[in-house]
This record gives sequence, structure tokens and C-alpha cells, in this order.
Amino acid sequence: MHPYYQAIIDVYAQAGRPFFHQVSPEEAREMLRTSLAAAPKPIDLPALADVVDETIDGPHGPIPIRRYVPADSKGTCVYFHSGGWVIGGIDQPDALCRRLAAAAGCECVSVDYRLAPEHPYPQPLDDAYAALLWAAENRPGPLLVAGESAGGNLAAACAIRARDTAGPTLIGQFLAYPVTDSQFDTPSYREVGDKNLLLSRADMMWFWDHYCPPDVDRTNAWVSPLRVADATGLPPAMICVAELDPLRDEGLMFGERLAAAGIPVIIRRDPDVPHGYLAAAGTVEMSTQAVAQAAEWIATEIRTSAAVGEPRYEPIDAT
Repeated sequence: MHPYYQAIIDVYAQAGRPFFHQVSPEEAREMLRTSLAAAPKPIDLPALADVVDETIDGPHGPIPIRRYVPADSKGTCVYFHSGGWVIGGIDQPDALCRRLAAAAGCECVSVDYRLAPEHPYPQPLDDAYAALLWAAENRPGPLLVAGESAGGNLAAACAIRARDTAGPTLIGQFLAYPVTDSQFDTPSYREVGDKNLLLSRADMMWFWDHYCPPDVDRTNAWVSPLRVADATGLPPAMICVAELDPLRDEGLMFGERLAAAGIPVIIRRDPDVPHGYLAAAGTVEMSTQAVAQAAEWIATEIRTSAAVGEPRYEPIDAT
């Protein structure tokens, strides 16, 4: 384990901090707020032309968004935060969104989607997809989706949903340690799932149970993107996974599923780090490098799309 993260784990243990699966959703949200407030403030954040908070319409009511606008935006990336569909919010990934927007030269639209269990599936996905539709109609340039963890799940699901319903054309999907399946039996789950390295099997089961009540079909590809029957027509992907993350292998398997369908995929597999490691960009060199590579990948996809004069990847009506 990288010393930075080992120190966090040690502090949590010494303080007797409970694990997410041991508390209520309200308590888990407060735990996250407390941790974020105690964390060192990000340094060397890039300047942007504007950062705008606004609200858009969604099928379940208003959806707050935050737009990170660089000086010369070439495209738009719709971003979904982490938190197991239960915790987290628009302030949590603020530093990451600023870094991606500035380095990629791409407007980043961060979405404060509804949270379970108050708003279980499909409401978080409906909010995410509504934001994607809004961006397609209202923001300039080529369009991508991005997300971390459960946000990566929503990003991948939005890409599948857009393909399935002939929705907006996407030129890419950036997925950081994404949740892609509702099973808990991969080698990475067996290796680190019970070690409580900031995320555990028990935590993920708790998150899933809140997001998907018993009446939800977890094998649906809009719920578990790894279960997509045919990945043809999905956008290119960059996928980051952490070696010490229970979700490592389902992220790798999703990349393999895309590649088998002929979709261009870049996989970054970082050693000695746990789930959520991109949040340490600017402090941990490996995290900083991963964010820089993601930004360059986004910029490259935008340049390539613009160079050919039209989107390279058309949505497919798979209904």
C-alpha cells in the first residue's frame, strides 16, 4: 500500500471510524463530509475561464450541475461523481473536474444526481442521462462521459443507453475504477475484498442493496454494464483501475468486453493504490500522472473527432 493511503487507513483505525456498511446512509454521508473537510486542501489547481452552478430539468425534478469552463473549450465531458450511488455530491470531485477541464481543454459538466436509497434505480441513471441529453443540446463540441466508481457505472450505462435508444453520439468514455457488475466473486474481490482498504465487499453489497432493491434486475446492462450482450457501437474508452481495489477486475473485464467488440480501449492499472486514488492528484505522483493521462486521452479523442469533421461513432438503435 502506498504510504499516503496507509496513513489514512491507520488514522481511521485509530479513531475507530466505522465502515460504510456498518452505518445508515445519513451517517455514511456525514462520514464522507467529515473526511473531506479534514483532508488537505488541493494545491496548484489550474485557472479556468468560469465555474458555473446551475440547475437543469430532469424526469424526477431539477438536477444541479456545475460547469467547469476552460478558456478555449473544444468539447464537453459530462462527469458523474463516486459514492456508491448513496453518498457524495457535486463538491466532492471539484478539484478533479478542474484539473480535467483545464488540461483537456474541455468543458466538464459535473452532475449532482439523486442518491439512493431515497432515489433508487433508475432515478440516478435517469438524472445522469437527462444531463447527457442537456449537454448534447446546449454545450459545444464533441461529447464524452466520465465518472468514478458508481459514477463510472452511470457513465458506462449512459453510453449503452445512448447506443440502445439512438441517443447522443459519444466520442469517448473515461471510467475510473468503475462498478460494472453486481457480482462479488472476481479474483480482486477474493484478494482484497475483506481487507477494508477504503472499500470492501461488505461496503459494495451495502451500496448495491440501496441502489437496486429486490425488484430491480441487476443483470440489465443499464445496471451492470459488464452484462451488455453486444458492445458494438459503444464509444472508445479509457479505464483506470487500482491494484488494491475490489473493483479492479470488473473494470478490466469491461475493457476486455469492449476490446473484443473492436472498440478502442486504453487500460491504466496502477499498483499499490486503493479505490478512489484519483482524488490524491497533486499529492500522490501516480494519481497526478493518471489524471494527466486521462486529460490527454480526452483531448486526443476530441482532436481526432474534430479532424474528421463529424462524429466517428454513431449511435445504434438496438431496440
